[in-house]
Parts: sequence; structure tokens; C-alpha cells
Amino acid sequence: MERIGIAVVGCGAMAQMIHLPNVERHPELELLWCCDIDEGTLRKVGERFHPKRMTLDASEVAADPEVRAVILSTTQTVRLPLIELFARAGKHIYVEKPLADSFDEMRRILAIVEETGIRFTVGHNRRMAPAVREAVRVLNKHRANPVSLPWRWDREGSDRPHLDGERTTQVMIRVNDDYWSWKKWAFAHGALINEMTHFADLACCFIESDPVRVTVTRPSTVGEAFNGLPAGRPLKASPTVESQVVAIEFADGSLACIFATAFGSFGYPKELVEVYHNGAAIIIDHLVELRVAGVVDEPFRTVFPIPNDRYPEIEAQGIEGFYQRIHAAQREALEKGDNSILPPIPDKGHFALLDDFIRCIRTGAEPACSARTAAIPTAIILRALESVERGGIPVEIRREDYS
Repeated sequence: MERIGIAVVGCGAMAQMIHLPNVERHPELELLWCCDIDEGTLRKVGERFHPKRMTLDASEVAADPEVRAVILSTTQTVRLPLIELFARAGKHIYVEKPLADSFDEMRRILAIVEETGIRFTVGHNRRMAPAVREAVRVLNKHRANPVSLPWRWDREGSDRPHLDGERTTQVMIRVNDDYWSWKKWAFAHGALINEMTHFADLACCFIESDPVRVTVTRPSTVGEAFNGLPAGRPLKASPTVESQVVAIEFADGSLACIFATAFGSFGYPKELVEVYHNGAAIIIDHLVELRVAGVVDEPFRTVFPIPNDRYPEIEAQGIEGFYQRIHAAQREALEKGDNSILPPIPDKGHFALLDDFIRCIRTGAEPACSARTAAIPTAIILRALESVERGGIPVEIRREDYS
């Protein structure tokens, strides 16, 4: 099969850690260009990944007829003109999340994708993680045939009332982050739009209904006395994420709640996802373990291997194995005096999303996370920012926000 010529534009940490290694190991891709505005970054990626060409000028990439696809890994503050440049040149685009940081920009991107007919993927990779895909399969199986298992305690029997929420889905996502690991731009521009779109998209993987309302509770909207301010004095909303609870309501009565803190520790797993639906509990623990209760013929525990495992000598898998790898990384960091050593990264779906992108280029199919798909979580978080600006009140989400 002829390989697809691809370029990576924006060669910072995300490209070096994820995208360039994935391009390198994908058998159907040929790395033709690396493009960045920093010459030092280009030298670094050139020595490691050996692209055929390097440039500071994105228009050189757009003009190359051998380039069929581009991975756009810049910050979202400069993406719109690059998306237009490459789309008008007929290049298929994989762009990092978020899709946009304003409604006007998002609508412009949707129009460009529609007009040019390119394959366009947004990097909400969690939806392609093996643990998430298996959890969605289990949920859909139960949703289609919600059998109550014989051991379920049914106190009232035939007198038990039926509740309106029986067929709704409730999702709880806990994010334990550590802001010491952030780059400077995250403080300046704000990680609410950058990170929370990820988890809003993850919630939408499980809830088959339109979002209708979002509310954000965070330190800047409550507890004025703790900040030494007079009662009733409005607090200026900061775009920088610290800690918050994002509550998303859906048209069918489903609810997603994202609790995120920036003041946690990477000495503990970052993500926990809990999904509840009509007598079933489906738990994803840091993408390395899935636990299921209340679904017919499903095992209680399924584990998922860690790619590129730094500590293959550790036999334990799942969340217990991850704890052991955390401790191994901590010991190694102390021994080497290098606190950049982190535990191995679970399979977050990056390679699978790239593989889906390549499949869609060849077949013309709609990508797993198309511009239209990504518009929904983007609209949710843009309205969430409005909730912050308005002091934490609920804000309506309209269908025209994302369609």
C-alpha cells in the first residue's frame, strides 16, 4: 500500500511525545515535513525523527503536492489561519483539541471543512482509548437490553415505583492534575478550554442526548470571604483553570459531572470515570482497568496493557500494577535526581485516533471525532466559560451552538 505523505506543524511537547512517535511507527505514513516557528525545536525533532524536510514557513508545506495530510499541533490561538491554509490546499487535517476558543472561530472552521470536503479529525483521543471503547460497548449492550440480575435486591418487588430517570445515564469524571507540570502558556490562556473539552467529549461518548445546560462552580465564583473581599463584591473570572466542578445537563435527563483539580499529585492516577445506567455501574480507572457490575455476562474486572511500559519487570496489571509503576518511577526519579520521570502513560487512544484518520483519508468515511462531533464538547465548554464569567449561574446550550 502506498504510504501517505504527512507533515507535523507545531513540533512542541505534544508533537514530540505523541504525534511524531506515532507517525514514525505507523506503517502507512511517511513523515515529509516538520514545521515550527522555533529553529531550535526543528533541530531537535530533525535529529530525532528525521523528516525529509523542515521549515519555519507553513506555506511551504501547503504547497507540496506530496503532502496529503497534516497534523496540526500548535496552540489553538493560531490554528484558524493554518486550518484555512491547509484545507484550501486540499490537505486532510488532524488538529489537536480544542477545536476553537470562540463560537465565531468554530463556525468558521466548520464552514471551511464543509466547503473543502477534507477529512478532519480533532484530537479528543479519549473516545478511542481501548478502556473507553470497551466501556461504551458494555453500556450500549446494557442500554439495549437492561436485564436486572437475579442477585439484585428488589425490596418492593411489584410495588416498586418506576422513576423517570431509569433510562438516563449519569457520568462522574474525576481529574487529578498537578499544575507544576504545566507549561507557561496554560497559565496565560487558561486550561479550562484546553482540558475540559477533553472530558466533556468523554462524557458525550456515554450520553446519547443533546446537552442543554452547563454550570461551573469554582473558587472565583464562591467563597468571597475566604479571599478577604467584602461580601457581594464580584470576582473577576480568570481563564486559568485551578479547581472546578462542571455540571452538564442533557435533554433526556442525563447528567455529567466533571470534578477537576490542578492541585493534586501525579503520585496518584489522574482520571477516574464512573458511568451509571439503569442498574449498571461501569468504572474506568485511569484507562488501565475497567470494572463492571450489573451487566449480564460481563466480567467484573478487565485490564488494559500500558504501551511502551517503562517497567516491564512489574508483572501486576490494571490499577494495582499502575500503583506499582508510580512507585517505581518515584524511586527512579530520586535515584537519578531527575523529577521529570513520570509513570508510564496508559493507552489514551492517540494512535487509534490517528489510525482512524488514515483509514478515513483512504475510504472517505467520517472520522471518529469529526469537526461536527468535536463541536458539541467545544460548545459545552464555551458556555461553561460564560457560566464562570457570570458568577457560576447555569447557562443554556442551544443546538445552534454546535450545528
